[in-house]
Amino acid sequence: MNFKINTMKIKTLIIALLCPVFMLAQPPISKKKMEQIESQKIAFISTELDLSPEEAQVFWPVYNQYSKELKTFHDNRREGPKKINKNLSDLSDAELEKILDDMIDGFANMQMQEIKIKKKYHIEFKKVLNIQKLALLYKSERKFKGKLLRRLKEGRNKREGKRDR
Repeated sequence: MNFKINTMKIKTLIIALLCPVFMLAQPPISKKKMEQIESQKIAFISTELDLSPEEAQVFWPVYNQYSKELKTFHDNRREGPKKINKNLSDLSDAELEKILDDMIDGFANMQMQEIKIKKKYHIEFKKVLNIQKLALLYKSERKFKGKLLRRLKEGRNKREGKRDR
């Protein structure tokens, strides 16, 4: 009984850890499409923040560097997610435990690196935006991401609907 519970826990953990890997396996978005999305994001944030020309002149270079650093981080993160290449039944508990521990450690390290980047630029943004506009920036980024995800989901639903016919 205890062995069944441990095996079930391990399988559940593996599935949870591999979900991001499967998400990354989705067809990549073309460079042109990414540029369009980035342009839309800049336009959206510009409208939402309503920056004066002086504010825009100091804000956008900082924001562009922030975006570039995050993009580089995410590109590097996508290149090497660990995968379990063997059948689970072929692995000993010790081997499986080591693989899972390494996956968790790698995931935690990646999250910490992303947090460091965001904290660094939070300080930089406070130098160029007042606190109200900084709060609005974060809200605008979340709002844009939500709209983008809805559009992507709607597009996927339309494509899937066409396939069903």
